[in-house]
Amino acid sequence: MSWYFLVFSASCDAIYNVFLKRTNSFTDYSNLLLAILFLAGSIIGFKKGIETIPLGIAMSVWSGVAVIGTILLDMIFYKAKMDFKIAFFMALCIISIIGLNYYSNK
Repeated sequence: MSWYFLVFSASCDAIYNVFLKRTNSFTDYSNLLLAILFLAGSIIGFKKGIETIPLGIAMSVWSGVAVIGTILLDMIFYKAKMDFKIAFFMALCIISIIGLNYYSNK
């Protein structure tokens, strides 16, 4: 169950990044409020995730999922371009997350 909280937390962090970009230097208060809510969800989910997962592994997985989510949301909402290098390193990140998940349970 901790893994679900960790992925939820990283997803909230990726969404938080999108709303943070939309705040227009903290002048758009509705987006700022949403950013704060998703940041709170990220913190709470991460806290629940590290109850049974070692901190180093949890932080690595959380960072990887948050970065991949942020890149994908950036492509969806802001039309960022995907090239071979970005796709290659995202694949490495996914492989690392799977490996950490697999070997941390042993």
